[in-house]
Amino acid sequence: MLTKLIHGVFLAVIALTCCTASAQTRFGLSPEAFAVYQRWVLSTCVEGDELALAADLRAHASELGPAFIKAIREGPLAREVRDVEAAASLMYDRRSKFPLDEVPVTGVTRADVERFRSLSRAMFVQDQVRRFTTGYRANAVAALGILDDAASDAALRRIARNMRDPLAPAAREALRKR
Repeated sequence: MLTKLIHGVFLAVIALTCCTASAQTRFGLSPEAFAVYQRWVLSTCVEGDELALAADLRAHASELGPAFIKAIREGPLAREVRDVEAAASLMYDRRSKFPLDEVPVTGVTRADVERFRSLSRAMFVQDQVRRFTTGYRANAVAALGILDDAASDAALRRIARNMRDPLAPAAREALRKR
């Protein structure tokens, strides 16, 4: 149940973000490249569709490489973050009304359930924004691994070497998969 609730937040975030992000491009990308960029950075899972997405990334590699490098540095747009905050706030309202005492919860400890109950709106929203931002940037890192050009390789190696960077494991994985 808890997993479905969290999954619902991510679906709402993607829906809200996709609606607002389709009106203009970022980093001067062509509309076609921007559509691929958005699909990639906003994806929560690319399994099953990864070959088609990888082909789309490579088809627009000259535009997307620099855009993904900038996306790693800059993260999502402020309006995308606001959309996540709004979706997370709505999800917090829904989850605060969820009858935890009436539904058997398995797979987590009592302490986990209590932590779930005691989380404030601000803490919940902040956590969802952090997860979204990290996922957005990690998706950009993974894209550089697929693009496999000199600039992407240099950016990945720089990130992978920085043990303090939360994206370092993703960069090492992207380099390993080449």
